[in-house]
Amino acid sequence: MASMLEPFIPHPRVLERERVAVVADVKKTWAVIRHLDAYRSSFVRALFALRRLPDLLTGRLTEVKAALTPHASIDDFAAPGSDFQLLADAPEHGFVVGAVGRFWQPHLEFHHVAPHDFAAFQKPGYGKLAWGLSVEKRRSGGSWVTFELRVARPDEESEAAFERSWPLVAPFSHAIRTAVLGLVQKQLDPIDPAHVSLPGDLLGPARVSRTASIVIEAPPSEVWPWLAQMGCGRAGWYGLDALDNGGIPSAVTLHPEWQELLPGQHLAASPDGLSQLEVLLVDPGRALVLGSPRTEDDFKLTWAFVLEAIGEDACWLGARVRANYEPSVDVALRHGWEALVHQAAQHAQLQHLKERVERLTS
Repeated sequence: MASMLEPFIPHPRVLERERVAVVADVKKTWAVIRHLDAYRSSFVRALFALRRLPDLLTGRLTEVKAALTPHASIDDFAAPGSDFQLLADAPEHGFVVGAVGRFWQPHLEFHHVAPHDFAAFQKPGYGKLAWGLSVEKRRSGGSWVTFELRVARPDEESEAAFERSWPLVAPFSHAIRTAVLGLVQKQLDPIDPAHVSLPGDLLGPARVSRTASIVIEAPPSEVWPWLAQMGCGRAGWYGLDALDNGGIPSAVTLHPEWQELLPGQHLAASPDGLSQLEVLLVDPGRALVLGSPRTEDDFKLTWAFVLEAIGEDACWLGARVRANYEPSVDVALRHGWEALVHQAAQHAQLQHLKERVERLTS
């Protein structure tokens, strides 16, 4: 489903999204996000107080106390006469709130614009921002909640000031989104990827199981080709090339000649080809599972990559390593250090995949 913010700011100067998975269904999740009280976050309360600090220092104590309301719901933000306007409100889907002003100034200056005039507003010297929360059904149960922020491209007169100020504002913007989504998760219970069954859980009980994940702003069909071409002597692993690809940089483009994968096929896991991974499961657009060759009996390992769509334009990518073995000093010496290296490489791999896919699809 297309972003609800698109009609209001179609070509943003800043576009930021964060998504979390919760246990509750869409109906319950919508009820929570629509009536969420951001004032329950200590960080948000501190920002409210900080914003009013100049008034406090100049002696307007009575007015400040009156302004410090003990709640901050969406309806409070968009109440008549406030700086923000409720631009869209779609039950059981999402809402959008927007404002017009000079956000790059030390003292924020807002300009009132009616909701129906927001999209077309282009007065020189003013900028537009919009943010919203939306909920979508999660394929395997529960819901996805997305917090999206868009800032319109300022005019040439304001561009320089915006460039100077946004790096200072951005960390606070990110912290607010994190705080709000944290409140959502606290009320609706987050889904822990480590405790979710995935298609690659082929070993049954395992002595070791580690799961990492990331959200990519592209559909699964755009991510799959990058997974299909992995391997030494192919596109690399996108992780720590100095350690897992012989120092050869992993591919930054898609290669048609490396797109075909078949169960039973072996991929080089080391530059010299001595270490191999067998392709155990291929489900294009959904799951790729690699593992130790079936001839190895003392140490069984699976490495699964699982894609789950979030609406039409994003997906969750989970990577899980599971291992089963008979404990011994030899196994500890051979595989202990590999686990540490893999953990670091896995984090780098997911980040690099996200960067490659989003750069190509943006």
